[in-house]
Amino acid sequence: MLRHLARAALLLAVLSCARPRVAAAPPLAPSAFPFAVDTVRSRTIAAGVRHHYLYAAAGPWAIHVLDVRLDQCWTPVAVKGGTSAVGRTTTTQLLRTLADTRTVAGGVNADFFLFTPPGVPTNAHVSAGRVLTPPNGRPAFAVDSAGRPHIVVLTRPGTDSIPVDDPRLAAMRLGPFHPLEAVGGRPVLLRDSVPAGDLATAGGASFAAARHPRTAVGISGDGRRLWLVVVDGRQKPYSDGMTLTETATLLRALGAREALNLDGGGSTALVAADPDSAGALRVRNHPSDPTGERAVGNALAIVRREGCRAR
Repeated sequence: MLRHLARAALLLAVLSCARPRVAAAPPLAPSAFPFAVDTVRSRTIAAGVRHHYLYAAAGPWAIHVLDVRLDQCWTPVAVKGGTSAVGRTTTTQLLRTLADTRTVAGGVNADFFLFTPPGVPTNAHVSAGRVLTPPNGRPAFAVDSAGRPHIVVLTRPGTDSIPVDDPRLAAMRLGPFHPLEAVGGRPVLLRDSVPAGDLATAGGASFAAARHPRTAVGISGDGRRLWLVVVDGRQKPYSDGMTLTETATLLRALGAREALNLDGGGSTALVAADPDSAGALRVRNHPSDPTGERAVGNALAIVRREGCRAR
């Protein structure tokens, strides 16, 4: 009997070493933020993904956060909705189309885009390693070949202008590494947990220092946790929106070490799966356009990694 117990104990120890337990993320607390938070509601979308809603009357700010543990078999992907760089549709529809072939936990709108041609992302868009639009010298959120997220300025070979949907893009290799997935944004909000650059004037005072609806992505120091964040705006007394500096402060309070601002204003949208409705994807915030959710150029989605087993 003692011999069997010893073997069982040894087996348990081996399994524990082979598959270390991942500590659960601590719950959000109002005291974690440098501004008064009146409401915090959190809901588990799936193992490793939680949706948080925060309300701060002092702003007023209505904030939605998709809190993702990448080490629990989730990964970010860039979503365009087709093989052409041209075209616009809502974040909800982009994610619902993706859900036909992937398990989608949620996502947000991504890059700024052109209106002519409509919906072309202004910076790099890379899906499954294929370049759809080239980088433009501004920062991007990118996932490397090991699945680790970065905020980086991507580069491309040559300086010649490449037309939209040029077949040369499919074979293009980017630097300083070729990403599996990438979407553009601007400006960088945090570097090493410090507000980056002069966020009071980046892009002009009317963009930076005025309050607007915002969308942003944040990365933890170890690269294992991701925050997709939206702040509703232009809807007083419900929610006023944030300046770039206020958005950076929010991402740092959540725990991000690096953060990037994405397209905001009427484009701001966070979509999450509803575990009580068979994972139906629905927009969770209140987009500011009077007509509702805006058609955008691309999205950043959170999907389950195929063939992955959570540690």
